Amino acid sequence: MNDQFTDSERCALTKQRMETICTGAVRWLVNAALWEDDRQKAIERSLYGDLLWSMAKAASDYAFAKNIDPDKFETDVLSEAVNCVINLRYALVHEPSDKTVDFWDSHSWPIDRIKADEVPYLDRSSLEGVVDMYLALPYRSQPMDRLLVKVLIASELYQYGDLMLNRKTLVSPSPSPLMQRHALLTYLLGLIGNSVLFGGVAALAQWARSNGWVSENSALWISGACALLFAIVVAISTFALPFGWYIQAKARKNVRKLLLAMDTIYSELKSNGPISAKYIRERPSNASEEGVVWPMPLFAMLDDIISRSGRF
Repeated sequence: MNDQFTDSERCALTKQRMETICTGAVRWLVNAALWEDDRQKAIERSLYGDLLWSMAKAASDYAFAKNIDPDKFETDVLSEAVNCVINLRYALVHEPSDKTVDFWDSHSWPIDRIKADEVPYLDRSSLEGVVDMYLALPYRSQPMDRLLVKVLIASELYQYGDLMLNRKTLVSPSPSPLMQRHALLTYLLGLIGNSVLFGGVAALAQWARSNGWVSENSALWISGACALLFAIVVAISTFALPFGWYIQAKARKNVRKLLLAMDTIYSELKSNGPISAKYIRERPSNASEEGVVWPMPLFAMLDDIISRSGRF
């Protein structure tokens, strides 16, 4: 039967069959995410669908170039491609039953969302696992490249920003310099607290003297000791105030600097045109020197892109 077709016709039929397999798989997976009973129902454009299609297309181009049989392509090659997208979606939606197919908002401003306490769900460990799975594949997808780099940068920006800009507890002191009491206010509250403490002890000693419970001499000694201790505490606190103020101001400035650096890098990825992976890699590297702790798969992703076209 195959002898009835030329080589070019057989190639066209194989390619067409692979495209049909890809189309069916993408449609089935998107409808499954939407909990549609008809898994072959026509679908609208979405981030999930676009990523599935781009990965399926990359997988089919690879399989076609390697002369992989369409049946083997469907069971082995294509399944690995779509699993990357499926796992990425699971890393970015809070519940497996979530019907969200546009699971990442690339147009929002992270700092605004952090300040509004609307930090998106992001499982960093699962995300890093997706990157590992993706880099093990013998083919690539530019939309997947860009989204993975973007989400890896966002993961640190959102995690750090949420810790620094949102108060998570009212009991223990916040780890964020921005959320901590100003050094001057801490100093003044300390003075008030110590004056109440030492003044209260001195007043108690005088009250005990008036009731005859302690001698007048003892009451005077207690009151004098309280006054001396209060003076020592005030002197030490006053001496330490400029240093504490400076250290706090420096820490706050550093937090704002790191947040600005991360937010700027993320904003640069919003371009619809080609982006230089080498340029983007330099930016996180510089931020790392300032103290930003990026997910290590970020550099693995960027190095991989640089080793190919250098753009994404």
